Amino acid sequence: MNTHSVRSTVVETTVAGFPALHGAPGSKTEKPPILFLHGAFADHFTFERWVGAFADLGYETFAPARRGRAGVGPDRAAGLDFDDYVDDTRAVLATLDQPPIIVGHSLGALIAQRLAAQGAARSIVLLAPAPPAMLTAQAVALPKFGPQMPKIMAGRPFVVGNNACSVLALNRVPADARPPIHARLTHESGKVYRALMFGTVRVDASKVAVPVFVAGGTDDRIISTALTRKTAKHYGVQAHIYPDHGHWIVDEPGTDAVIRDVADWLASHWS
Repeated sequence: MNTHSVRSTVVETTVAGFPALHGAPGSKTEKPPILFLHGAFADHFTFERWVGAFADLGYETFAPARRGRAGVGPDRAAGLDFDDYVDDTRAVLATLDQPPIIVGHSLGALIAQRLAAQGAARSIVLLAPAPPAMLTAQAVALPKFGPQMPKIMAGRPFVVGNNACSVLALNRVPADARPPIHARLTHESGKVYRALMFGTVRVDASKVAVPVFVAGGTDDRIISTALTRKTAKHYGVQAHIYPDHGHWIVDEPGTDAVIRDVADWLASHWS
């Protein structure tokens, strides 16, 4: 396994055959590991900031990619479905010596919900979470996703362009910080996105017997505040709604405050 330094506490490596970021705390602690799950059209570098921040707080952290990106086939995620992504994540879980805290963004948050219902998580943190119900599109998204509908309905891979990404996901990211994110955009499985739109991925809340933290931004143009609150209500918790944050709540101006809130919440459960 080859590794090289990405920044002070984070290395790029491979876990269960998937490219991943790994953060090691400076000293051994009793804190559980944290597994970060990226969203659609993205890869493991989504959580680079979080992997380092939580490693600095004493957690061993992992952020893996999934099939269909980062050099792992199938090309363009063709033919993959939601259960394939769950299986990919379970392969990563099998390399850990204990159930982790799972932090998911967008589609990754829905994967986290499914894994929690399967008893594979110690707790879950859901950031701008795709709901275990229909992903209803906001008006601003319709012109951007409309041209992709034939591919989505047919279950064929597709990718959002830089402009659509900026308008819908990066509207709270400074313009000069967007190009590196655009450069990592990847094709997504149309079958997976179709499942999100039709709400065919369901999670039995009665089987999620672990602490749940739900957060979203007031300016999220993909996951509306109403959907974020609906997901929180599904698990009997209150949503944390952050003003002036969009869908890229994982790495926007002000994200450090979100990280602190999640860290405080985790500390209250795993002190």
